[in-house]
Amino acid sequence: MENKQKMSKKMLGMIIAGTIVGIAIISIAVATYISSKNYDKTWVGNTHGNIANRPTVAEYDGNFYFADDVIYEVNPEGECQVLAAYEAIDLIVDGDYLYYVNYDEAQTIYRTNLKTKESELVSSIAGSYINIVDGVLYYASLYGTDYSGIYKINLNEDFDPNNPEQITVDWASNLLYYDERLYFINQADTSRLYSMKLDGSDRAVSAGRATSCFLFYEGNLYYSNVYGIYRCKPDGSNLTQLSEIRSSTLNIADDYIYHCFYADTSSSYDQSLYRMKLDGSKEEVLTTDSASNITCLNGYIYFRNVYKGQEIYRINEENTVFENVLKLYGAN
Repeated sequence: MENKQKMSKKMLGMIIAGTIVGIAIISIAVATYISSKNYDKTWVGNTHGNIANRPTVAEYDGNFYFADDVIYEVNPEGECQVLAAYEAIDLIVDGDYLYYVNYDEAQTIYRTNLKTKESELVSSIAGSYINIVDGVLYYASLYGTDYSGIYKINLNEDFDPNNPEQITVDWASNLLYYDERLYFINQADTSRLYSMKLDGSDRAVSAGRATSCFLFYEGNLYYSNVYGIYRCKPDGSNLTQLSEIRSSTLNIADDYIYHCFYADTSSSYDQSLYRMKLDGSKEEVLTTDSASNITCLNGYIYFRNVYKGQEIYRINEENTVFENVLKLYGAN
């Protein structure tokens, strides 16, 4: 009888211990899941991946916009018309305005009112990689010039297009806002990834070296360089290599990574457009055509086709559609 009682106590102890371990495992799993979803979701005018690729497409109120020699607007019925007669890139939507870099006006920053169709100058200092956060526009000016750096314009106030505020003189590209900081590739420091506060203070070297492109997706930092594609936390921890294929640009949409190495046609490197899952698995070629300005919107991957006159093409996520966007909407 005594032995049975001892066995029962022992068994009860094992059950309790097992229950505690199980609860701990579940708690950790729940905490990890909550943590993975607790990331900055601030709208910056387009997705991080699109901004990193200098977007050629955008959407607002059911209308589709794409930029080539001019900016086009396509309504929900599929009717296409010219919105603004400028060659443009870096399409960003904020409020009732479409912001963009105007190549016909020395790459200065413009915006067009999507209701009145009126266009106006926002900044006379040329730039790229537009981010808009809570009514403040940030952009990187052209590096290697007298006015290189990162600038900000408060759109909530009356502003002088000829006098934007300069917050750093770094030769910056691939500017992205994330979690109250601005991240950028410093072209003057071997393309290292830097970050700083929104006023330009607390400037520091971040994760990634010799970086060609980076973006944030669901709390993780993804970046590419000559050795492939990597994923880590924004502070550089938990670094994992996802691909060994040399890539100069990448984008992420619906849990897929799209990447390509873009160079002149004489390059010996593989310049095909690839797709893989977030863990680097199932990497496959979507097209052997080289792609730049990879932008993703509503189930399509848009890109400038390097081998076909830099015209805008798109592929759907199922890879069953491959079409020229200009011809699709009768814009050429």
